Amino acid sequence: MATVTRQPVSLELPPVLRVSLPHVATLVLYLLLTTWASQFMLDEPPVPLLWPATGIGLAMVYRFGYSIGFTLMVAGTIAHTGFGADFWMAVILSAGAAAGAMAGAWILHRLDFDFRLERVKDVLLLLLVGALVSAFVSGLTGTLAMVGVTSAFAETLGLCWLADTMGVVLFAPVLISLYPRQPLRLMRTVRAAGLISVVPAVTYLVYAGGLPDHVALPMSYAAFPIALFLAFRLMPAGVALATVLGAMVAVGCTVLGKGPFAQAADMRPDLVSLFVQLAILQLTALLLVAIRHERVEAERRARDHLRTLARVGRMNAMSTMAAGIAHEMNQPLCAVNSYAQAAIRMLDRRAEPEALAEPLRRIVDGTQRASDIVKRTRHFLETGEEDRTLCDINALVRDAAAFMKPEFQRHQIRLQVQTTDARALVDADGLELQQVLVNLMQNALEAITGLGTGSNHWVRVTTALVPGKHQVQVTVTDSGPGLPDTDVSTLFDPLVSHRDGGTGLGLAIARSIVEAHGGGISVTNSGDSGAEFRIVLPVRTNRE
Repeated sequence: MATVTRQPVSLELPPVLRVSLPHVATLVLYLLLTTWASQFMLDEPPVPLLWPATGIGLAMVYRFGYSIGFTLMVAGTIAHTGFGADFWMAVILSAGAAAGAMAGAWILHRLDFDFRLERVKDVLLLLLVGALVSAFVSGLTGTLAMVGVTSAFAETLGLCWLADTMGVVLFAPVLISLYPRQPLRLMRTVRAAGLISVVPAVTYLVYAGGLPDHVALPMSYAAFPIALFLAFRLMPAGVALATVLGAMVAVGCTVLGKGPFAQAADMRPDLVSLFVQLAILQLTALLLVAIRHERVEAERRARDHLRTLARVGRMNAMSTMAAGIAHEMNQPLCAVNSYAQAAIRMLDRRAEPEALAEPLRRIVDGTQRASDIVKRTRHFLETGEEDRTLCDINALVRDAAAFMKPEFQRHQIRLQVQTTDARALVDADGLELQQVLVNLMQNALEAITGLGTGSNHWVRVTTALVPGKHQVQVTVTDSGPGLPDTDVSTLFDPLVSHRDGGTGLGLAIARSIVEAHGGGISVTNSGDSGAEFRIVLPVRTNRE
């Protein structure tokens, strides 16, 4: 049966289109949205209550460069002359909007601003710079051009600034953060489009005029939980687009005298109240999606940091065991050398070919053993992605003990392993749990080594199922001096070491690994011996 593989759609544009497309998009968006916003024009002073051009200009100049400023002037001149302004007035108004957009983009480029809006800092920077710089410059230029320094200056400047600020709040986030994070996939795109369409659809139901006034006003807040839901499902551009579409529906219905905010003959107070609600909605949604991304990024950094610390711990353990590994490697290499010399002597004596079979077989066995030691050591040092599988805890204990055995033999300390006969499977990353076991055995070894040589020095590792619970307990006990009572409470804290030359990371990493596997680790002083570390891990039942 043939397998159909769905390939993501990847669009590669020619260089000419890549250069010209941002200018064409800026021109088209500018003319379409300003034409739509001209329906909300006041008679006196003649300013709109919502001006998308400021948000469009700020986003497009930041994303595609200052050359977009010329396109903004052309688009603004065309738009304002179409609204009835004379040519030079249109040039002045469009120049002020372009200057505000370039000033805001210049400031954002010099701040630690990321256009993806995945940090709370970026959302606040965009809105503050857009409102205090781009909107103010554009509004000030428009006010001076229309009324000059007259008694109407303050009122006109306030209305112009509000219109430009709403253009920034509503339209800048979606345009500045819109970029293909991943190759386009049909189902993902359709799903996102369906979620985005919910906000304008619900807004239309509330504002179309079918609901009583006392019901429509509280229902206007229905967009908030929907936008908050989308913040956990979509990227910032998708959330901002949903809010913009809902806002355009709400504003259009209000201008037509429909909805909870169309209650007075003068639409100015109604639209101002609506704008405040829409601005809060946009800000809340963008902040929430930024918080979500910051949390995801913080968790990723924490995982990377844990892996780094784990690798440092493994490297530190390997440095202390280098002599034991060299001793373990020396045995098979010496055996290979001895059997190879024996085979050469047999050849010099012209021995029968059959007589060479045994030394050659011994050489193969010795090289295989050396290869296994190298592979085991490299595997212990590897860091890769977490790979959890069903692991036999008894096998992990035996492998860790085999890894440490040469070091114990070198110090003439007995390493005793007692595993349970019952089946004990854990869902775990075997390499990480082996690291924990090796770390505990190494600590026990160092605690005993400080006492000097003796025949009664030992380390015991045991496994046992916890009665009445789906858990297995691994115990590492030594015959050392034990731990002072004052040290037990801080033993697993990072960067806290209770022995000379310790880094204070080993036990902290061990606790992090064990807890990440749903278990726990503790330590007490054994009654007639030294310290006793206990690891408790959940085991899979036969049903699971």
